Amino acid sequence: MFTIRKLILKEWLTFFLGAVFILLMVLSLGQILTGLLKATNEMRNILLDLILEIPSFLIRIFPVSCLIASLFSINKLKSRNELTAIFASGFSRRQFVLCIGMIGALVGLILFFINGYLVPYTKHRQSLQINVPSIANKAKNSTVSINAMKSGKIWFKGQDYFFSYSSFDDKKNIIYDLSLYYYNSNFKFSEEVTADSAKFTGGTSWLLNKGTHVTNLENKTFPEPNIFHEKTFQLNETINDFKKINADISTLDLWRLYDYIAVLRLNGINDSEYFVTFLDKFSSGFTCLVLSILASVALFNPNRRNSSFGTNIAFVLSFTFIYWFVYSYFMTLGQTSKIPAALATFGVPSLFVIYLTFYFIYHRKLR
Repeated sequence: MFTIRKLILKEWLTFFLGAVFILLMVLSLGQILTGLLKATNEMRNILLDLILEIPSFLIRIFPVSCLIASLFSINKLKSRNELTAIFASGFSRRQFVLCIGMIGALVGLILFFINGYLVPYTKHRQSLQINVPSIANKAKNSTVSINAMKSGKIWFKGQDYFFSYSSFDDKKNIIYDLSLYYYNSNFKFSEEVTADSAKFTGGTSWLLNKGTHVTNLENKTFPEPNIFHEKTFQLNETINDFKKINADISTLDLWRLYDYIAVLRLNGINDSEYFVTFLDKFSSGFTCLVLSILASVALFNPNRRNSSFGTNIAFVLSFTFIYWFVYSYFMTLGQTSKIPAALATFGVPSLFVIYLTFYFIYHRKLR
């Protein structure tokens, strides 16, 4: 039985790695061509951007490659009459499916760590690369850059102050739980402003709600606190700056993203966009397992006359493009709150699970 499992896993991994390589080359070629069409891009930057984009490619490639590996490995065993010999030796279809399911689950676990930790890291590196040309302009304007985020707090540095806040509602243009720490020309801490929220009122003006303004902190005398219910305040940052910071949330790893979602819910802000991203890190790995087993329905027709290499190629090409389209479409619907986040991420693999359940029940006599 060990020899049979070794044979199955060898054939499966061979086709899996081959499918990953081919699909990665296709997506990489498209990425390079897109970069070459931009006249300002140098080849070094194009290649660097491609390397940083590869983990994101793997999210789409791994599930389809699992399907291809199962489909073509079974087809190869059929064509050499080895599948019939395997079942004749006492190795059941259930054992075959479990063997494929285990390797599919392992690939799904690898993809989970890629999606949960490696992709956010590469997106962070990409954001740093994009911002490099604008360094010369940073001295002229108040610039925004995320420095750290722990337990849902976002920090960045303005022209003469440090700023932190918990979340920004880009629909209502409101900042929640903000703190500003001003420093003077000698880099001494001079003022502190805290508020429950700040609403954008136009230009550089923001209306602070329920907060405290403490001044005279740089001197040896007592500070001067001023508690206010509402206060008009000027900030150098614009609405677009805060929207860009929101876009940089994609650089957070799995559990830091979960902390940020919790803060959004606490402030009553729609978290669909980020919750879909969070659930997708789990569903992508689960899809690898499901698609690995999906192709095993061919086990119930072990005769090689029932298999066609050309038919399999046509099916794989059609399925790949349909899967990528449906995956992107459902993600978009979930991020725009048109469908629940769970449906957007687990809807398609759940349909496959339902189909497999009925199919295996129908063929339950063939163990």
